[in-house]
Amino acid sequence: MRSNSSNNCNKESGRSNSPPCNGSTTTNSTHKPNDSVEHCYHESIPTPTPPTPLRSPQVALLISGTSSGVGKTTITIGLMAAFAARGYNVQPFKCGPDFLDGMHHEAAVEAGSAEYQRNKIKKRDATGEERKEMKDEVEIDADAESSSLEDEKQAEIGRSNQTYKNKNVCCVNLDSWMMGSTDAMISSYQRHSIGADICIIEGCMGLHDSKDGTSEIGSTAHIAKLLNVPVVLIIDGSMMARSTAAMALGYTLLDENMRMGAVIVNKVGGRVHRQWIKESIEKEGEGDGRLKDVGTGRPVMFAGALPNDMAASMPERHLGLTMPSESDGKAPESRTSSSERYLKLAALVEENLDLEALLELGRTSIHITPQFTSPELSISLSYSTPSCRIGIAQDAAFCFYYRDNLHLLQLAGAQLIPFSPLTTPHLPSQLDGIYMGGGYPELHAAALERNVSLRSDIKSFSEAGGVIYAECGGMMYLADKIYTPHQDKDKDKKGQLESRNMCGVFPIAIRMTPHAKMYYAEVEFAAYGDGVSIFPKGGKCRGQRFHFSEVVEDNINKAIPSGKTNEKELERLPPPLLVTPLLPGAEPEYEGFSVRNTVASYFHLHFSSYREGKDKPSSSFRTHTAPTTIAEHFLQAAVTHSPHRKSYAVSFVSAATEIIFALGTKAEMALAGVTSVCDYPLEAQYAPRQIVCRSPMDASSMTSEEVEEAMKVLKSKRNSDGPPGHWLVDAKALATIQPKIAFVQNTCDICDASADDVLYALDRMEEEKKDSTNRSGNIDIIQVAPTTLEGTFEAIETIASALNVTDQGEEVILSYRSRLQRIESEVNKLHKTQPRPTVLSLEGLAPLCTGGHWLPDLKYASGCKDALGDKGGCAARIITWEEILTADPDILVLSPCSASPARTLSEIHLLASTSEFWKMRCVQRGHVYIFDHGCFSRSGPRLIEGVEMMAALFRNILPMEQDRSRLYEKWSKDALKYECRTEMKEDCNENCNDNDVSPATSHCTTELASRFRSCFKDRSNINIDVIENSSFVRDKKVVGALEFCHVTRCTIPGSELPFDRCAHCIIPVHRRKHKQLSLLLFGGESQNTTRLDDTWELHAPAHGWSALRGVCSVDKGTDKEACIPKLGTIPTWEKLTCGKVAGEDVPTPRSNHAMVACGEHILVFGGWSVDNMTPLSHCELLHSDTLCWTHCSTRGSIEPGPRGNPSLVYRRGSKSAVLFGGWNGIHALNDLWYLDMDVWQWHNISQERPKSDLWPTPRTDHTAVLWEASEEKEIMLVFGGNIEGVGPSSELWALGFSTGDGKSSRYILDWHQVKVTGPNPQARTSHTAAIVGKANSAKMIIVGGTNSERGTGPGSMLCDAWVLHLAADKHVTQTWIKLDWSGSGLDRCRHSMSAVDENTLIWWGGYDGAIAVDDGIGIWRGDLRIAGEIQPSTGTEQELISDQSGESEKHTILQERWAAEVPVREEDLPREVAEKASRSRLPGALYKAIHRHAVALNRDTYIDPASGYSVFSSVYLKRSPCCGNGCRHCPHGHVNVPGRKHKVCNDKDLDW
Repeated sequence: MRSNSSNNCNKESGRSNSPPCNGSTTTNSTHKPNDSVEHCYHESIPTPTPPTPLRSPQVALLISGTSSGVGKTTITIGLMAAFAARGYNVQPFKCGPDFLDGMHHEAAVEAGSAEYQRNKIKKRDATGEERKEMKDEVEIDADAESSSLEDEKQAEIGRSNQTYKNKNVCCVNLDSWMMGSTDAMISSYQRHSIGADICIIEGCMGLHDSKDGTSEIGSTAHIAKLLNVPVVLIIDGSMMARSTAAMALGYTLLDENMRMGAVIVNKVGGRVHRQWIKESIEKEGEGDGRLKDVGTGRPVMFAGALPNDMAASMPERHLGLTMPSESDGKAPESRTSSSERYLKLAALVEENLDLEALLELGRTSIHITPQFTSPELSISLSYSTPSCRIGIAQDAAFCFYYRDNLHLLQLAGAQLIPFSPLTTPHLPSQLDGIYMGGGYPELHAAALERNVSLRSDIKSFSEAGGVIYAECGGMMYLADKIYTPHQDKDKDKKGQLESRNMCGVFPIAIRMTPHAKMYYAEVEFAAYGDGVSIFPKGGKCRGQRFHFSEVVEDNINKAIPSGKTNEKELERLPPPLLVTPLLPGAEPEYEGFSVRNTVASYFHLHFSSYREGKDKPSSSFRTHTAPTTIAEHFLQAAVTHSPHRKSYAVSFVSAATEIIFALGTKAEMALAGVTSVCDYPLEAQYAPRQIVCRSPMDASSMTSEEVEEAMKVLKSKRNSDGPPGHWLVDAKALATIQPKIAFVQNTCDICDASADDVLYALDRMEEEKKDSTNRSGNIDIIQVAPTTLEGTFEAIETIASALNVTDQGEEVILSYRSRLQRIESEVNKLHKTQPRPTVLSLEGLAPLCTGGHWLPDLKYASGCKDALGDKGGCAARIITWEEILTADPDILVLSPCSASPARTLSEIHLLASTSEFWKMRCVQRGHVYIFDHGCFSRSGPRLIEGVEMMAALFRNILPMEQDRSRLYEKWSKDALKYECRTEMKEDCNENCNDNDVSPATSHCTTELASRFRSCFKDRSNINIDVIENSSFVRDKKVVGALEFCHVTRCTIPGSELPFDRCAHCIIPVHRRKHKQLSLLLFGGESQNTTRLDDTWELHAPAHGWSALRGVCSVDKGTDKEACIPKLGTIPTWEKLTCGKVAGEDVPTPRSNHAMVACGEHILVFGGWSVDNMTPLSHCELLHSDTLCWTHCSTRGSIEPGPRGNPSLVYRRGSKSAVLFGGWNGIHALNDLWYLDMDVWQWHNISQERPKSDLWPTPRTDHTAVLWEASEEKEIMLVFGGNIEGVGPSSELWALGFSTGDGKSSRYILDWHQVKVTGPNPQARTSHTAAIVGKANSAKMIIVGGTNSERGTGPGSMLCDAWVLHLAADKHVTQTWIKLDWSGSGLDRCRHSMSAVDENTLIWWGGYDGAIAVDDGIGIWRGDLRIAGEIQPSTGTEQELISDQSGESEKHTILQERWAAEVPVREEDLPREVAEKASRSRLPGALYKAIHRHAVALNRDTYIDPASGYSVFSSVYLKRSPCCGNGCRHCPHGHVNVPGRKHKVCNDKDLDW
């Protein structure tokens, strides 16, 4: 029975035969594990060798079921694992188009084979008779079957390769319709079964389910008949007994030509249940019974029954079963645990099924000789070495491939090179094409997004014309974005989608949906519009579609539509397929996308079904005959358009690389290799290009001093023999490319050290080729080393000529010259009135170095001139401070070679630490700029941009209007300006001399880097200085300021910083023991979604919050600078150790709650509990002085219901808190509650309002602040929020309270919607708000937030801040003003902000759309002082929240104290006292006894034995007047209890 040969899918590379069915064994071999998914391809996919004609295996079974869900796949996997564990070579097949079942088949066979090897090794170790065992195996094998000598030889080969083969088994799909013909399916089955001991075929759906209701085509029964394989029927017996026989008989008689061989019953209840089923089936097969196998005439046997074991079931999800590497569809499993799951199934099958009987049944299968009538299968099997390299995306995200497709590609001459989009950093080199199958990119979207380098490689490969064919998940990966369900556990984001960036080959977005699209289809390859398909027009194929996603328009921020793709966006992407769904009444429709030579669609095509169209293609690249298979067409297109086959040039010069990309696509395609410093444009280093030369040092990560030292070492090697090793040239990559042209550099004595290494490598390559003794024989070595601006144009012309793109070169040069001529014309107009300012540029900071070469030309072309008098073409040189001060430049530009602005900022201390720097007039005036080196240090096309940038900044000559938006966006990070503060004296005018100006100029010498701002951050209002020669022009006024300020830990040993968090509360408090205002932080949600209950205090700087500002201010009274904060005076975090009233479980961990300071109380209400599902009420109090927590016991029968995201404000005038809105987990709320803190009682004011009154609609995630409009009137302002049924809002509502006289006045309400003019803040939720000032000088400020209509994730953040000047008259129209603030401090929501004085706002934490933000050791400060429309404060920071010490005498009711002590309990009573109290018949005898004992012990509290609550004793209550709450032991006779009319009453008069 045993046979061995090489065939497809790693059978070709050594797949061998295991022992025959008598149980003989094999030898072990090495195993190379997969990285992430159990599949048959590892580091390379071997090329098949021609198979030797062998007979088919004599054991074959087809496992089918009465329907889906009966356990068919579970039992099939168990059988495969069980037979493999016995030592058999199992070949799995799957009926239908399913991928996942096959992956489980492969993993199960691998697990069983590994178990067989482990048992074998254990047995050998135990007996020590390995040779005897091998001999016995051969003898048993010979006795079991009368094999020929050739069979025995093949058996030996099979045993030696058993482990490798079974560990690389491939499941093959069988589909008589989708494969195009029955012959194609039979041929595939026979080809893949060669060398197998047992073939196990799993059916699909029910046994007789087919493509329609009348035909057998495509059904499992049809396949069983075509292959002459007996069927094993799986029946779910959980709800039947004898009826199983009826089902088996019906399934058998429906098609009497099909062989029904056995029945297995799943989910039986026990031994008796199993016996009844067995008897019923055997009875129907006895004698003349009709339950017979038509192939043998024997009764259909009962092969066993499996118990109803849920642990044996296979977990599922939206595309079917989970991956073999997953346990539940969510958490990845280890390889070991995954194998254990299959082995448990194998053990269950061994125990409950008759495997020997099944083997005997399988031997009755009849071999069908393959006809090879399909064009795909008639290809000659004698072929040469692979002719091209095709990359195969293969990992956990891309694992859906038909094995026949891969096999046919190999037969056509492809070497398949696997790579992982999840982990492979770059595409494999020298690829001709890419095949991307389906899978689960949506489950791995975050990891795919993180692999930026590979995504860039794939996009670059496509743009270079490389052939890419993608199916379903592969198409999703090629899209611009994927929108997947949000993974954040935050309830606010439940049901939302988050965006993940993909390759961007197609400008489309993919959205996951809960609905499946699934059907077979006839597919015709179309040449639609101007598109060029990689497959021939008119060719036809069959495929299937199954996915849970849809294509949506790219601009998805506003709202994801339910309609079709944006046609305008996709009209240039011709659909490559004309599809006819196999559905009733379906019409042909165009499907898929194509751009250049990239084709993608949702359809999985089966290559075996391909049929040629009418238009015959040209000859094949391999056989020189017309290709006849889809695989050959794909490979022919791949070779024809292969980027690396068209490339012939390498560039060792970054400037040459930039020029090549400026010359267009044809020039780009000629470029095969670059150096590691050719980093512009970014795609220069992406596939298909290779890095052929690297620098031994990474200058981008080194300081200027380190670069200088490294260069000295490199230069010192110049005199050594041989190549100096300054550059690492990849000789292997050069030999692969075989370049015809090499662009090299030999200039710049300061930094160049590469020429010798490059030329040496090129010479060696020529010598090895032995084509010429001349160094530049077959390689045209072209020097690209321009030293002037004009030389750059000559270099463009030279490179264009070498690459045969002369016309493009002329167009590029003409375009660049016209841009320069426009600037020159504008400069000439200014020349008479505004002489050219002098510019000094430093291209090195340690030592000071000026670049020379083309830089003087750039300065002159921009309307300036070189401060040192250098001319174009001069050498770079090191200069001194003396030369710089003598030159006295008007402008200083810092642009160190190979340095970004960020790196320059990190090194600017090298200048700031010298006194000479501060002596420079341009520094004193703030005319210092930092430029990215890219537009200045390389003699490429970007020099023109450098000229335009300097012309815009220094001469106010703006770029052409059509280019401004693009250039400003690009320059926003490339150009920074030093912002010193200049305040002219009142009597100073434009003619003030330098001595007049200097004293009013504010510089921060210790934080120079923090004073640089982007020149182009606001594209509509760029920060331009028009600078005249030797004259001073006042700086443009800066509007707004947003700064990141450092804080530190408490000095107590072991102190820490708060966890990063969002949905917390920060409020200003004025604790008695502190002189200054501080901020109190409580609760929130950490980065791992834990709800927090910690309390922190942020202490003010030693000089007050005004010292937090990062600049010095001038005291106009003394003309002296204010103190700069000293070390140790910055704000300090301190974690507060709080107590609590004994017996109370407070505080409650929560997020999204409301918190407000009420005198010395801190009131906390609402929020979400630790499970993020349960809304809270849990009103709790913290005493700010004693730091003691307690629950807020209130009187009355009603109180606000649980809710998250409410708002809460405190009215000092009436000692009350006002609660509004929120979300109760079901609905948004708009109820209004009033907590009267005189009597500690809630009132639902919303129930008392007239129906006709205006009232805000229900909302959540809004903000509310209290405005003290006058002494008599307070107004609560409510802004934004999420309105139920509407979404984010920008409404501003005002609720007026009239204080007046008497208690009733506090309920006089006046809701109205505030009228505003001008631009409104965008609708938002989860923002933060604060108010500063009082009466008509008050201002409301909102910062940040999110808008779900913008999408999800970071893109939904609203990065802005607005201020509203308030007027007490509600008929006056208010005006919002947007603050000119920028920075990551705005890019967040669910944060908390407090005002510490009338000009300073502080906020910290929040959520940036992906995670709780990490502000490190800093806080954000917004400064209103320097906003043009806001006047500086004349008061102190205590004016906002006045010192409460003055109120403490007046409002003593609020100044309670709770001591964190152990209360008295019943068990603390003396024994005799307790017994006496228990015998007493008086009401309350026990608690009264406990109270007396507490008073005797001078205790403040005791535990009430009836309720378990903590109760204040009279010891505590005597310390303050009656609180009005009706305390049980009130020593004041309850005089303040409402309704007592200030009369003394007894406890018995109160309702307890």
